[in-house]
Amino acid sequence: MRLFLIAFILFGQWSFAADAPAKPVKIIFDTDMDSDCDDVGALAVLHALADRGECEILATVVSTRNPWSPGCVDAINTFYGRPDLPIGCPKTGNVQKPTKYAKILAEKYPNDIGPVGKLPDALDIYRQVLAAQPDDSVVIVTVGYLTNVANLLKLPAQGDLQSGMGLVKKKVRRWVCMGGNFIGRPAKDDVKLSNNNFTFDKMASLFAINEWPVPLTFVGREIGSVPSGLKAGAKLKTLPENNPIRHGYALWFGGEPRDRHVADQTTVLFAVRDAADYWDVETHGRMKLEPDMTFVWEETPDSEQEYVLKKKINGQPNDRVIEAVIDELMLQAPKK
Repeated sequence: MRLFLIAFILFGQWSFAADAPAKPVKIIFDTDMDSDCDDVGALAVLHALADRGECEILATVVSTRNPWSPGCVDAINTFYGRPDLPIGCPKTGNVQKPTKYAKILAEKYPNDIGPVGKLPDALDIYRQVLAAQPDDSVVIVTVGYLTNVANLLKLPAQGDLQSGMGLVKKKVRRWVCMGGNFIGRPAKDDVKLSNNNFTFDKMASLFAINEWPVPLTFVGREIGSVPSGLKAGAKLKTLPENNPIRHGYALWFGGEPRDRHVADQTTVLFAVRDAADYWDVETHGRMKLEPDMTFVWEETPDSEQEYVLKKKINGQPNDRVIEAVIDELMLQAPKK
């Protein structure tokens, strides 16, 4: 594999098809789907990986109160031939941001969400989906606010229904979280780089990260956003104009699709393919998160937290390799 990566760097050629694992990774995808267009790209990447047999999408919940986000998610799911994936939204809190694309995609493309007030609580979706899965099998991927994760951990047992904390301990193998800025060694947050996924619901973020009981991997902004330098999306303009992924990027930019950071796409790619030949991982330590969402990485050998590191092949950054993988997956036609 290393020789092939070197060949790509030298000659610009690479085949990105990956062998499907023996057991597809079971994914619950949790997104804000209201602010940045990389949420649209991340859901496209997830569906493309599912079409390749690398993952099984169990649910696609939203972490925002934006009334158009669930319909936008369902429109993308329907486009990829998965119209019946469970979708829920938080019933408490007011976390949402203005959206350039969610309302238009929800209205233009087929979906059957209907009034958002009738949607189930994201907690009910988490509880139902997790309870039905084998033990230690589910990977939760968050590319938005941590509202749902915190609420899940606080969910009490009810009759024969297990508590949220109990379900997580029994059913979840890993949480892969897009968030944080891991700058320096030992890493600490660089507040100048922003950290929207944590800061828009600070109390939820603090509780979720501090109380999470099973392995947790952070994919920081320096991996796929500022200051990573990685971008993708401009090639979406080669797709038909009625493709919702192309349309979402075009709406975000107010014209035709352009390249945008890939923070959410890298998070999905890591959740499904792990580090592979793309990244390294810092496995020693844990995040000491403060109420203002600044943190330092405390080095400790027995933590179940880790964060992703950039990787070089033969001294050369592999950024272009990762960008090309993401481009290929976003451009992949639905398998119908």
